Amino acid sequence: MTELRVAIPADITAWLNKVSAGGFGSVNVIASGEQTFEVFDPGAASRLANLPVSSKTSVEQAISRARKSFESGIWSKTSPDDREKVLLALAALVERDFDFLSNLEALDTGKPLAEAMLDIQEVATVIRYYAGWANKVSGQTIATAINLSAMTVRGPVGVCAAITPWNYPLPILIYKLAPALAFGNSFVAKPSELAPLSAIYFVGLCAEAGVPDGVVNLLLGAGQTGSDLVSSSGLDKIAFTGSSRTGQAIMAAASKNTTKVTLELGGKSPQLVFASCDIDKAVAGVAMGIWTNAGQVCVAGSRLIIEKSIKEEFLNRLIKVGEDYFVGHSLDARSSMGPIISATQLDKITSALDGAKKDGAVLHLLGKSSELPGHFLNPIIVEGLATSHSMHQEEIFGPVLTVSSIESESEAIAIANSTRYGLAAGVWTGKAGQAQRVAREIDAGTVWVNTYGAFHPTLPFGGTKSSGFGRELGESAVDGYTELKTIVEDISKAEEN
Repeated sequence: MTELRVAIPADITAWLNKVSAGGFGSVNVIASGEQTFEVFDPGAASRLANLPVSSKTSVEQAISRARKSFESGIWSKTSPDDREKVLLALAALVERDFDFLSNLEALDTGKPLAEAMLDIQEVATVIRYYAGWANKVSGQTIATAINLSAMTVRGPVGVCAAITPWNYPLPILIYKLAPALAFGNSFVAKPSELAPLSAIYFVGLCAEAGVPDGVVNLLLGAGQTGSDLVSSSGLDKIAFTGSSRTGQAIMAAASKNTTKVTLELGGKSPQLVFASCDIDKAVAGVAMGIWTNAGQVCVAGSRLIIEKSIKEEFLNRLIKVGEDYFVGHSLDARSSMGPIISATQLDKITSALDGAKKDGAVLHLLGKSSELPGHFLNPIIVEGLATSHSMHQEEIFGPVLTVSSIESESEAIAIANSTRYGLAAGVWTGKAGQAQRVAREIDAGTVWVNTYGAFHPTLPFGGTKSSGFGRELGESAVDGYTELKTIVEDISKAEEN
């Protein structure tokens, strides 16, 4: 009999029972209850909660609440200093409930608790960062004709919506919600049906922090709820993080109402490793880049492009790292990697791996996994396929690393740019000039040099090509969640007669 080395905290269990009974503790959750869906712990394949689906009527109600709150000025016309105070209070509440939110996020996504703790700390950090932006948005005066005075001012966009994924549920929601609130917008959010629990808890904290009713609204459900949301004519802005296919569908729906859209979509990020690199550092970075969150990361460094002269040594070291991985439940202290989010996603990954084997690939299956009935998949390295193969070209969204060897810098760049994606990349080299040359030639929104996956609220993030458009985080959010208005006044004396 397998020893179950996990125990769900009692306060989490009590809260899950409460929300399953419809006790959300917040008027910000808009769901009818006519239909329900189940939320599962992917590390134990057991039910965590049973939640109501937001019907089309619920979607319309949420948008109406957001519009009413925006036009009333209860938040949009609140002084920036007061919005800053509320957001700082919200960040403090996240830190107050840090352990609860971390355990909830770990259970819902399957990621190890240590990773979930980093995510929740990021949530507080991003909120605090944008709290500081609330009173720092400004326009400018513009030189024009002598008889005119011209200036620009910025105001909130209006009613903003977000559809967010299951891999980093709360951080990715906060990338959108924090700047939207800082600049006076109202908001409607639809988290993934696979991991909505932290968002439900968080909107309760919004109310506790002093965000007025109607400013933040949360919808629950799957694809139909999201479709009803993005098809509405009542939105001013849609922000989406997820697959390229869904992003294209959202663009099509938004185009009918000329709704602004920003998209952060899929990736097939390369890790370029040159012979001059610090091998120990590069091995650790490549392992972290692909096996964090079981590879279920939009920027997962899923393609190793390595200089031929160090390939054998590098792979031997990387395999040793992978062999030490234990794949288990999120609350099992032994776990260095968690499960795949669902049986459906696991089937997609294993099907792709089966196809690769049939096409002659060599698969290195590494580490050990729990015997619990979770959706576990060990770290995997795939060799022996042409760079045109789908394993190199399409996002797998799992702990699967493909390997290509190169003999020149130009060859490395060409392979790096050979996919339809352009979200992120890593470059590992001991040559400063090479680092700059390669980073500038790679077609991606973010290129990390001698590190990987470094995020900070000050750093703009987004993609190129099929990885989307627009940027989140940093000062870029000012453009994303404010409207620029030009005001021109005739100041000639003739106007005063």
